[in-house]
Amino acid sequence: MATERLRFAPEMLARLGEELIPHPDLGIVELARNSYDADAESCEVRLQNVGEPGGTIVVSDVGDGMTLESIRDGFLLLGRSAKVEDAVTAGGRRKVGEKGLGRLAALRLGRSAIVRTRPTVEPQREHVVRIDWERYDKATAIEEVGLDVITRETDELPGTTIEIRDLRAPLTDADVRRLARSLVMLTGPFPDKSDDFSVVLHAPEFSELQRVVEAGFFEAAHYVLKATLDENGQAAAYLVDGTGTIIASGDHFAVASASEMGNHSGYLAPPAELEVWMFNRTKPSFSTQMTPALRKAYLAWLDEVGGVHFYQRGLRVHPYGDRGYDWLDMNVLQKRNPEERPGTNNSVGRLKVVSDNGTLVPKTDRSGFVENMAFMELKEFVRAALEWAADVRLQRRDKRKIEEKKKTREKVKETHDRVDAALKLVPESVRPLVQQAVRDDRAAMEERLEVVENDLMLYRTLSTVGTTTAVFAHETLRPVDTIEQMVGSIATRGERALGGERFASLLADPVELIKKSAASLQTFAELPLALLKQRKRKWRDVDVNLIVQDIVESFDPYFSDARVSVSTDLAEDPPALVRSTIASVEAILANFLANSVATFTSPQNQSPERVIVVRTETSQDFVTLGVLDSGPGITNISKEDVWKPGKSTRNEGTGMGLTIVRDIVLDLKGQVWAIEHGELGGAEFYVSFPRIAPS
Repeated sequence: MATERLRFAPEMLARLGEELIPHPDLGIVELARNSYDADAESCEVRLQNVGEPGGTIVVSDVGDGMTLESIRDGFLLLGRSAKVEDAVTAGGRRKVGEKGLGRLAALRLGRSAIVRTRPTVEPQREHVVRIDWERYDKATAIEEVGLDVITRETDELPGTTIEIRDLRAPLTDADVRRLARSLVMLTGPFPDKSDDFSVVLHAPEFSELQRVVEAGFFEAAHYVLKATLDENGQAAAYLVDGTGTIIASGDHFAVASASEMGNHSGYLAPPAELEVWMFNRTKPSFSTQMTPALRKAYLAWLDEVGGVHFYQRGLRVHPYGDRGYDWLDMNVLQKRNPEERPGTNNSVGRLKVVSDNGTLVPKTDRSGFVENMAFMELKEFVRAALEWAADVRLQRRDKRKIEEKKKTREKVKETHDRVDAALKLVPESVRPLVQQAVRDDRAAMEERLEVVENDLMLYRTLSTVGTTTAVFAHETLRPVDTIEQMVGSIATRGERALGGERFASLLADPVELIKKSAASLQTFAELPLALLKQRKRKWRDVDVNLIVQDIVESFDPYFSDARVSVSTDLAEDPPALVRSTIASVEAILANFLANSVATFTSPQNQSPERVIVVRTETSQDFVTLGVLDSGPGITNISKEDVWKPGKSTRNEGTGMGLTIVRDIVLDLKGQVWAIEHGELGGAEFYVSFPRIAPS
């Protein structure tokens, strides 16, 4: 009977290395984590000519080094970590390394790697391993290639130096910046950060980023949430204001009740600590004067370190807290109550887990943890704590509003009483005239107040619609991503199974249609989220032409799906600058465009020619924005009534869109008008704003 063994082709190294872990920073960070496990006080990363192929990356530390046994059974053994779960180093650290696949990805960045290690237990001895990846590429199986370990004398201190030579591909500026951020954030920017381990990247990007991150504006926080989860799964939290005063505390029942899941029995998760510093981007809680330079540094710091980061055994876990990775859906929830809920750009937080007894399982590609029961319960604890803090802040806000309304009513009554008292001092001969004038003024004020209250009710309704839209839009992005990935997989497998020609005749058109439909869905989902961004609601000098170009480009899949041709005719001299918010101009244009497309696709008006022109005109005093289309025009309603609430040219229309446009333009001291049948045969809608000169 013959005995055989499983063998692995050299291609498996690529599958487990660079293909599994595509970003170079993840592998290099894994080497830094190995330095932490070796009880090193510091780790240095040097980049030499990495902007072009053939460069070198050197990672070195002054830790405990590796013995021959450690090299054989740990460093060179891939797929199984030599570290026992929750094992503690000689220096008292809990080990963080896993599986070695990140290490493999880092070593394979170059065509060769040299590992020099000097174990503490073997003074003045160094073990050297050279890995030549070309030898593996030429071999039939991985196990055919032997690795010699050379032992020699040395005067260097204990530690390990890894040289990754002859880089296969250059590191781009984005790669280096990503690496710099990963290393800066590895130990965190927090005020109580331990100084027993540090990482230094010798690159300008690292020094620049380190200056931003270590500026530390934690004292500017308006609120700080602190929550704990004990070994029995019981949560507790308290909220501190900017002066350090505890304004609320909650036990497990209070915290768990704030979440929709209401986990009252306890969380099946490892013990954890949560801290979230909550800021106001426009009004930080500084004790010193807010200079322009200080404001710039403050905002740059928030942009760089914002979000809730995950720290396991002292080191940060990617990708939690990365830019664009809102793992707690904070930004979606923030849209419910923007002024009282933290988002990723106005809060800095950390979730600390020291001992998890193996319940948190890292993903093989090092992109966080497997979403098992322990992780999901831990995530739910964080969300419940954030929700509890939001409830506390909302209650405080509502209490303030009630007090403010009461004070306002008292002021109005005092004012009326003073006026009535003053009327008694008016000569009797003119008193009736003055009293009538006062009554007329009060009646006019009541009418004005009624109009404002009606507008308030309208916009409360619209804000509810907008919030709901944002939530659904965010949730829509996930299945859209899945659809895009699956249709790509179907296309690849279909071509492989059927062959190019047969696939083209049977499946190419349906697959392409699914891709286009998914792109349209993505546009519908991303646009509301883009329109709701907080930065777009700030007053500033706005270039209308730039907004037109951006919106038309964003709507492109929408136009394509509706078979609408859109062009722009933009005046450039003088510049189309107005004093407004980006969101206001976007809302106007989005309403106009959506109305035009809706008329084209309405069952009653299937126009064969579907053309839209977006036009701007400028004069010394005004900027005019117009949308012209080739649809049926304005029918069954006057051009004056289209701007009124509840009036619409379509049966399925809400009658709110153009009312919003009118109100926005009036607030901007502008004008609105419409033409029933214009240049292209269809409707034309225009707004004009006061133009401002470039500053």
